[in-house]
Amino acid sequence: MKMHRFLGTAVGLGVLLATPGWLVPAASAQTAAGLTSAWGKTCKMRVVSQFDVPMSDAVVSLGATEQQGINEGTTSLSSIQKDGLSFNWEVRGKKISGYCNVNGKGRITEFKQGLN
Repeated sequence: MKMHRFLGTAVGLGVLLATPGWLVPAASAQTAAGLTSAWGKTCKMRVVSQFDVPMSDAVVSLGATEQQGINEGTTSLSSIQKDGLSFNWEVRGKKISGYCNVNGKGRITEFKQGLN
């Protein structure tokens, strides 16, 4: 009987955790910093998979123009959601770097690389 109850609880918890948006704030609650962080991780995962390196070796930073606009308040959340963001990336220990453009939905639209 206890095992049956445990399995029922585990299945219920699994369904709850698999429900889209359960732990993610609604779109209206998103911030520029939140999108920057999430989309930067998207680019970082692309670098990790592209070059088969550990997460610690992939370094991703927001493009200088975007960072300046956010800092100065000239880049709004709505413009980020409309136009997306650009990130610079590099692989530590290897002379490989490039940039990653993400659209307003968080999908990579351009991923360019070049040797330093």
